[in-house]
Amino acid sequence: MIYWESFKHRDLTYTLEHLHPMPWVLIQEARGGNPERTYRIETIFSLHTFTRSKEAHHDDDLSYSDSREQRTFCFERYKDSKHLPAIIRDMGMGYVQHTGHQNFLRIDTSHGTYEIYFVVRRSKKREFDLEIFVQSAYARSKGNSPKAGKIKFYVVAYNTLHNKPIKPPRR
Repeated sequence: MIYWESFKHRDLTYTLEHLHPMPWVLIQEARGGNPERTYRIETIFSLHTFTRSKEAHHDDDLSYSDSREQRTFCFERYKDSKHLPAIIRDMGMGYVQHTGHQNFLRIDTSHGTYEIYFVVRRSKKREFDLEIFVQSAYARSKGNSPKAGKIKFYVVAYNTLHNKPIKPPRR
């Protein structure tokens, strides 16, 4: 499991505990003849939620790495990442966008245009039904966000849990 170590820079410590694995429960209310459904979910956050590519703005003092890659700690992404746990827990109340690939996109506009890319899969752990792996999250600085078909997160959760395909909606 990924437990990120705090980042130290110029006598300041940037704790990353808010990006440790996050267990939570999503309850889908009974509706239209469908029963209430409960999903036990674990969310895991990648290194890309608080770092940027090494090539973009590399300074050796800002290096941060995991077992796969080395990147540059990004103070802006770090600040924005503090909102990630709440945004993820609130996904059940709304829509996500199917990218047309194997992942999804959630755009949060309460903090600017903040894009969160993630995959949802069945959990291999007995205590969880699903796992959300947040691949990347960042504020869109210029240009438009990608256009993708909207889909209710409950559909993603249900279909993933029951091994049903999730087709990108028509636009």
